[in-house]
Amino acid sequence: MNTQTANRGQEKRRGNLSFLWLAGVVVVTCNAAAQDSSAATPAKEISYTKDVSPIVEKFCATCHNADEDHPSQLFMDSYETLMTGGKHGKAVEPGNSKESLLLQKMSPAPPFGKKMPPSKKLIPTAGQIEILRQWIEQGAKKN
Repeated sequence: MNTQTANRGQEKRRGNLSFLWLAGVVVVTCNAAAQDSSAATPAKEISYTKDVSPIVEKFCATCHNADEDHPSQLFMDSYETLMTGGKHGKAVEPGNSKESLLLQKMSPAPPFGKKMPPSKKLIPTAGQIEILRQWIEQGAKKN
């Protein structure tokens, strides 16, 4: 191998290393910027009274209330009854929206039974479901 070929090989390796170093700098910078922007704009605290209760009343409590003999034994006509849960367990796992039956049952493919609410006319928006998710992630406080 001549020196010219060897030099080209070294230059190519240096170029590859420079590219990898630059790519690493870009990733670190982007991650830092994303963390800074999320820290600068904390999520709005979701209020049970103002934000969550109207959604639960509209989509859930008409069937899930103490006056109805609901087969799940899950009543949602107050914060206390919602947090108590029903026959299938707790509807809300504070701080863990993925494990909360309330959101699982509102998903297109619930873990058991039918999607809730069962009405094809009364469907919560993605924004309303996001409010429930955020409230649960924030600890499902009675505020």
